[in-house]
Amino acid sequence: MGGVHLRSVLSQRLRTQVQADYSPQAVAARQRLLERACEVLEKTAAEETEATEPPVVWAEGEDLPGALAIWLEWGEYELILKTGQAACQNGTAPGAYGDIVLTMVLAYLELGREQWQQQHYQQAGVYLEQGRAWLQRTGGLFPNLRAELEVDLARLRPYRILELVSLPLEDQAGRRLGFDLLTQMLADRGGIEGTGDPQAGLGVEAALRFVQQLRPYMTLAEQYEVFGREARRPSAVGAFLAAYAAVGLGVMRHQPQLLREAEGWLRFLHRSQPVPLELAVVTLLLGQTEAALAFLAQYLTSPGVEAQVLTAMRSAPDELVGLYRYTQTWLHREIAPFAREVNLADLDIYRYFSDPQVVARLEEWQAPAAEPTATTSRTPPSPPRRRHYGWLVTGVTALIIAGGLWWWQRMSPPRPQITLERPPVPIPKPSPSATLEDPRAAALATLAAWQKIKAEAFRERRAVERLRTILVEPALTQWRTRAEQSHAEGITEIHRLKRLEIARMRLINPQEMVVEARIEDQVQVQGKDIGSSVYRARYELVKSSQGWRIRKISLLP
Repeated sequence: MGGVHLRSVLSQRLRTQVQADYSPQAVAARQRLLERACEVLEKTAAEETEATEPPVVWAEGEDLPGALAIWLEWGEYELILKTGQAACQNGTAPGAYGDIVLTMVLAYLELGREQWQQQHYQQAGVYLEQGRAWLQRTGGLFPNLRAELEVDLARLRPYRILELVSLPLEDQAGRRLGFDLLTQMLADRGGIEGTGDPQAGLGVEAALRFVQQLRPYMTLAEQYEVFGREARRPSAVGAFLAAYAAVGLGVMRHQPQLLREAEGWLRFLHRSQPVPLELAVVTLLLGQTEAALAFLAQYLTSPGVEAQVLTAMRSAPDELVGLYRYTQTWLHREIAPFAREVNLADLDIYRYFSDPQVVARLEEWQAPAAEPTATTSRTPPSPPRRRHYGWLVTGVTALIIAGGLWWWQRMSPPRPQITLERPPVPIPKPSPSATLEDPRAAALATLAAWQKIKAEAFRERRAVERLRTILVEPALTQWRTRAEQSHAEGITEIHRLKRLEIARMRLINPQEMVVEARIEDQVQVQGKDIGSSVYRARYELVKSSQGWRIRKISLLP
């Protein structure tokens, strides 16, 4: 490489702006190291001898921040962390500590985002938290970087929770961390239906979808604990889900006191959001046959009665038998698919009612108002009827129903196949802003699509019109003009993308974001390979009804 070309490259590198938070001393150290490296390379080239070892430029003391800044540009993140940590432990030059920590935090940020893009959510969170921990040692320096880390951690948290809670039950430490993160998330947003923690980008409907997606990875005991705590916040959805968990646990463990607690939650909800079918099921399991039949009648006269309920009623000799049979179906359909480690045999209500301890407890509760009842061979085993029952409200006496339970009740489908990538139920199509979207993944996909469409447009004239599928004005006119001019001059360009990395991004609102990226592509012009092109660019993205589109592209120095 000739000296003139080396000086040209050096000039370009010196004009490249570094992170604004670097001190003047770090910027000057970077410049000294680049100039020194250029001198070494020029000397090596002038000697015209084959070097036995590659040339080396040493950086120590005050030059170390400059070296770390250069490594950051090269993507040598692990090397930055190893060197930076050693420097901080062994002592640094006066004034260099802040710049060293800054570079380490930026390296943690980039490593976290790389792991995020690869869908390694927990590892991404670990890197980001380590960066935040180092930043806290600076005593409040770099507030903008701190805010950027906090936004990334908030947006990443739902994905970490899903990844951790879905771990095997034997991984107690990992799953406990997942539940700790869930507790923090719910506290920050003020509950499932809360609107706090806006930087997480999780609206109310998206939060409901997230909780529904999480349920199949939780045991019934875990659901009872988590959603019971939410019910006491208060939360209507929390009370509804806690009731479901309590019903499942009560039948599995033959503990009617849990069903009694579920009845309290459902009766309170019933005041503002009717749940007669659930109350019919629970009161039947508590031996309150008259109340169960009354709730069943209320349900059967309401709009939108399920065909499965009607079938159970019509095929049975009487409504009580029909409700008994439907309750068994309900447990298998509404409880078993949405909790871990639940066997259908554990939800057998015949075994539940055959347990002498269950019968004794139900009779004890009903003794003051019990009435003799006639039974026939057609009637399934059930505790005796009674006229009145002083139901117990446990833990929800202060609940203020905020509405929205109807939305959750629509999310009760047949048993699906559960995966991390697909919610466990088919949900009515939400508005675009309600979905749980990973903005970094969306940005990366959009930029990758742009690189592909741009390459096609400059390679073939007929592909120029495809630019409108990824660009909007003013970028569309600018790039269409460039492509058409290139074809008019008979120039054929072939671009092959080698690397695309998101360096920085800022979500302005759910419909707009600004992304800075590093791109490397291999370029051929008129069939001749002119080498790799490495550059940084800023993209303004806007969301349309067809997805994300690029509005403006600016090259960065």
